[in-house]
Amino acid sequence: MASVHFKTNNQYTSKVLTNPSQLTNSFSFWRSMYAQMLLSGNAYALIWGDKSGRSDHLEYLRPSQVDIYKSADETQLTYDINFPDTEEPDMKSVPASQIIHLKGVSLDGGLIGISPLRALSKEMQLQDANKGLALGAMKNGLNITGLLKINKGGLLEGETKDSVRRAFEQQAENGHIVVLDDLEDYQSLEVNRDISKLLSSTDWTSEQIAKVYGVPQDYLGSESEHSNIEMVAIQYAQTIGRYIRGVVSEFKQKLNGEIDYDVNAISDIDGQQVEKRVRGLVTDRVIGYKTAQKILIRSNSDLLTKEDIVSGDVPFQGSTIKSKGGEDTNDEDNGTKSDQ
Repeated sequence: MASVHFKTNNQYTSKVLTNPSQLTNSFSFWRSMYAQMLLSGNAYALIWGDKSGRSDHLEYLRPSQVDIYKSADETQLTYDINFPDTEEPDMKSVPASQIIHLKGVSLDGGLIGISPLRALSKEMQLQDANKGLALGAMKNGLNITGLLKINKGGLLEGETKDSVRRAFEQQAENGHIVVLDDLEDYQSLEVNRDISKLLSSTDWTSEQIAKVYGVPQDYLGSESEHSNIEMVAIQYAQTIGRYIRGVVSEFKQKLNGEIDYDVNAISDIDGQQVEKRVRGLVTDRVIGYKTAQKILIRSNSDLLTKEDIVSGDVPFQGSTIKSKGGEDTNDEDNGTKSDQ
């Protein structure tokens, strides 16, 4: 999400979105904002303006620094901001128009966000209980490392048993060879299979979190069923778009200008999907090679640059195709007419 490219027709808004912080780089700033939004449900940034009152930069705010208040007539929101451990004075009744407030999931009409992880509260309790049960089994059930059986010894008293155990342990310590007589029998204990299954059943947290956020399992290292790289990339782009649309909506309300976003650089890093679609359009004679070149240049494809076209190094220069009537038809001419 921090790699999403925002596009706007306002130069001041563009400056804020591409270089929001005076203290850190753009990627680190937005990654902190999105991580806060996704994990806690809310992320805040104070909009600072220049001398002309136009948006200039943002200041990241921790959720603990912000208190939100609704007016008596429930028509306005204001924010109180505190700056602990600094000399910067606190700010009271800051209008909502000066605060970027990114929200995860909201249940109160979009005023306050909640963490998507709250959906896993019951599952997390079960996870904790499961881990406690597994630890208890390991602690209480596996402390017994072996059984030393005394044959034909009758009913031995506790002190006698302890004496025999200590004598056996002294022989066994430091890897010494233990000598047993006909009246003694020792058996080591192995990890119970049921306990092994119990321990393996505790490893499902990542899959549950992936479901909550809509992240394909393939991006977590586990292959999902009936999926290929194209389907996974589409699902991943849809997941990012689901959250980015809310972010863009907040930007449009608090900043000036039309704002749009582009996720191609994330979902199609090397441009393979664009190249495949363009190839199909050219093959179907929907577009010509010049249009295809323009699409590839403005995309994130790494196959074609403007220098390639200037130097004449282009994928193809059109082709001659025999029509049904036997006449030669130039492919690029047809493509150009279609473009028009």
